[in-house]
Amino acid sequence: MIDEALVAYNAGRVDGAAGLRDPQVAEDPEFGADYRIGMLDGRIAAFHLRAEIRRVLGED
Repeated sequence: MIDEALVAYNAGRVDGAAGLRDPQVAEDPEFGADYRIGMLDGRIAAFHLRAEIRRVLGED
Protein backbone atom coordinates (compact mmCIF):
# COMPACT_ATOMS: atom_id res chain seq x y z
CA MET A 1 0.00 0.00 0.00
CA ILE A 2 2.89 2.38 0.72
CA ASP A 3 4.34 1.65 -2.72
CA GLU A 4 1.07 2.55 -4.43
CA ALA A 5 0.82 5.76 -2.41
CA LEU A 6 4.35 6.74 -3.46
CA VAL A 7 3.58 5.95 -7.09
CA ALA A 8 0.44 8.12 -6.91
CA TYR A 9 2.39 10.94 -5.23
CA ASN A 10 5.14 10.79 -7.86
CA ALA A 11 2.61 10.76 -10.70
CA GLY A 12 0.99 13.83 -9.17
CA ARG A 13 4.34 15.58 -8.80
CA VAL A 14 5.22 14.93 -12.44
CA ASP A 15 1.78 16.06 -13.61
CA GLY A 16 1.90 19.15 -11.40
CA ALA A 17 5.30 20.17 -12.73
CA ALA A 18 3.95 19.78 -16.27
CA GLY A 19 0.80 21.75 -15.44
CA LEU A 20 -1.45 18.74 -15.95
CA ARG A 21 -4.09 17.02 -13.82
CA ASP A 22 -5.56 13.56 -14.21
CA PRO A 23 -9.10 13.85 -12.80
CA GLN A 24 -9.58 10.09 -12.66
CA VAL A 25 -6.53 9.57 -10.45
CA ALA A 26 -7.21 12.72 -8.41
CA GLU A 27 -10.68 11.42 -7.47
CA ASP A 28 -9.51 7.89 -6.63
CA PRO A 29 -10.83 7.16 -3.12
CA GLU A 30 -7.69 5.30 -2.03
CA PHE A 31 -4.81 7.21 -3.63
CA GLY A 32 -6.35 10.47 -4.87
CA ALA A 33 -5.11 12.44 -1.87
CA ASP A 34 -1.53 11.25 -2.45
CA TYR A 35 -1.80 12.25 -6.10
CA ARG A 36 -3.19 15.70 -5.26
CA ILE A 37 -0.43 16.37 -2.69
CA GLY A 38 2.18 15.34 -5.25
CA MET A 39 0.53 17.55 -7.85
CA LEU A 40 0.70 20.54 -5.51
CA ASP A 41 4.36 19.84 -4.72
CA GLY A 42 5.10 19.61 -8.45
CA ARG A 43 3.44 22.95 -9.11
CA ILE A 44 5.37 24.58 -6.28
CA ALA A 45 8.65 23.13 -7.59
CA ALA A 46 7.88 24.42 -11.09
CA PHE A 47 7.09 27.86 -9.68
CA HIS A 48 10.40 27.98 -7.80
CA LEU A 49 12.29 26.80 -10.87
CA ARG A 50 10.77 29.54 -13.04
CA ALA A 51 11.48 32.15 -10.35
CA GLU A 52 15.11 31.03 -10.14
CA ILE A 53 15.49 31.17 -13.91
CA ARG A 54 14.09 34.71 -13.95
CA ARG A 55 16.47 35.66 -11.14
CA VAL A 56 19.50 34.21 -12.98
CA LEU A 57 18.51 36.02 -16.17
CA GLY A 58 18.04 39.27 -14.26
CA GLU A 59 14.35 39.53 -15.04
CA ASP A 60 13.17 40.13 -11.47
